[in-house]
Amino acid sequence: MLAEASPADVTAAQIASRAGVNETTIYRKWGTKEALFTDALLTLSAERLVMTDTGSLRGDLLQVISRVAAFLGTPAGYSLAYMGATGVDATTTALREAFWADRFVKAQAIFERAVSRGEIASADAAQLAYEALIGTLHFRILARRCALDKDIAERIVDLVLCGLLDR
Repeated sequence: MLAEASPADVTAAQIASRAGVNETTIYRKWGTKEALFTDALLTLSAERLVMTDTGSLRGDLLQVISRVAAFLGTPAGYSLAYMGATGVDATTTALREAFWADRFVKAQAIFERAVSRGEIASADAAQLAYEALIGTLHFRILARRCALDKDIAERIVDLVLCGLLDR
């Protein structure tokens, strides 16, 4: 349903009708429609945002940032980003915190593999680097409301890895 309409336009009654259940079932299980959306979208993102070892830090980062950019370009991905940024109820907050904790653990593994391969000296800045990479994507779609360029993953990864000062 989120691929068909914005979260604000979808009602719990519509969800229940499509699912073939009573509307009270939605509220009993999730509490709010936002919590249901967040739960469904977190499950979808976990399926689509798999991080695998490509053999290099740049390759790993390109893969994950490309997948995130592609996902954010879908109605479901945009909805997840939007609800994650704006949801204030306790359930959405807990799901958001669980989502980002999982993402940071997986990102940390990318940087620790790079340390093991001798590509970088330390993985201490892994979370900040991942936030810089992902934050750019979220800023563009949520704050600027613009589409992501096809080469955005490569440009962001190279900027973070090489910096502005090419030394």
